Amino acid sequence: MTDPVMRIVASDTINQSHSVEVDFVLSNKRYKIYFRSKGDAILSGNRESFLASALLPCMKAGGGQLIVEGEISQKFISALSTIQDIYCIWDTSLHRAEIKNVIPVSRSGSTENRVGSFFSGGVDSFYTFLKHQEEITDLIFVHGLDIQLNDTLLREKASKKIHEVASSFGKNLIEIETNIRELLDPYVNWGLLGHGAAFAAIGHLLFPNFHRIYIPASYTYANIFPWGSHPILDHLWSSESLEFIHDGCEATRVRKVSLISEYDIALQSLRVCWKNPNSSYNCGCCEKCIRTMINLKVNSALSRCTTFDEELDVKNVLKLTADNHHTRIFMRENLKALKKYKVDDELEKALQKVLNKPQLFRKIKRDLKALIKA
Repeated sequence: MTDPVMRIVASDTINQSHSVEVDFVLSNKRYKIYFRSKGDAILSGNRESFLASALLPCMKAGGGQLIVEGEISQKFISALSTIQDIYCIWDTSLHRAEIKNVIPVSRSGSTENRVGSFFSGGVDSFYTFLKHQEEITDLIFVHGLDIQLNDTLLREKASKKIHEVASSFGKNLIEIETNIRELLDPYVNWGLLGHGAAFAAIGHLLFPNFHRIYIPASYTYANIFPWGSHPILDHLWSSESLEFIHDGCEATRVRKVSLISEYDIALQSLRVCWKNPNSSYNCGCCEKCIRTMINLKVNSALSRCTTFDEELDVKNVLKLTADNHHTRIFMRENLKALKKYKVDDELEKALQKVLNKPQLFRKIKRDLKALIKA
């Protein structure tokens, strides 16, 4: 069997423009990936970005050779071995790739000394921004990651809210649109592996304008497990002149919302929903919406938050299922806070009941629903 080969087809020079397009050719499949910026944000089509995009698909396809022509940061190249070690121990279906034809160089310092933070309007990104607001100069909002590119209505809503946040704090807003998930999703799970590499790819496109970019953490130090953006992984994507920082592992979502609740503009802009039925900003009914509303209630801020379509209802809480590790982490955090602060006895009992449901029962019920639908 011949080892797979992935070839990155891009310009021979680093061009600075508002649009970067790259062809990733893996065996007989070609993926046309683009990155486009709005406003005055300039993108640099550098090889660090392309390699970060291509690494996981190449590893999932069997490893082999990953061919990219041109200059690459020596620090970045040196870290790729450790990055692949981490990926391979997390997922045994991945295989190491051999990086070919690169020219190692030491990247010079940033030209504008700006500090960015990836920002979606969610709890994690708001916390990191508010925590470092004196240092951060730019918010980076990416279309095509958690909101589908064809959901133009929701994209417009989110963009408008984030513009209001940036304006309120006197920060610059960079909006980038990309179809990078068309390359990553066929090969790896977005949450478990893909999204961290995508952040690195997008961050390197902003070189040399930035010297530091924050990546907001999803989980605390008490809950460290394989995840695409991770405290042992994110910093490894750095170059000599661009530093990535995984930020926020010290705080639970309850604590993060405590900081967010101090700012009315944050409560008027908070976006957490991932289901978004009918392009809703926050449906108010899904597990993530409900747990965030509990976060807000614990912090006496729910009545001031204006972004949820439904009110917090115990009946909706009882409909939830704690059928995966990720969900149970956040439910336990909320239950602990409800017990500590004695906010709502009825809500506390409902959440405890959801967590007490036998997992086998939940699995059988879920399988029956799937069978009925089939």
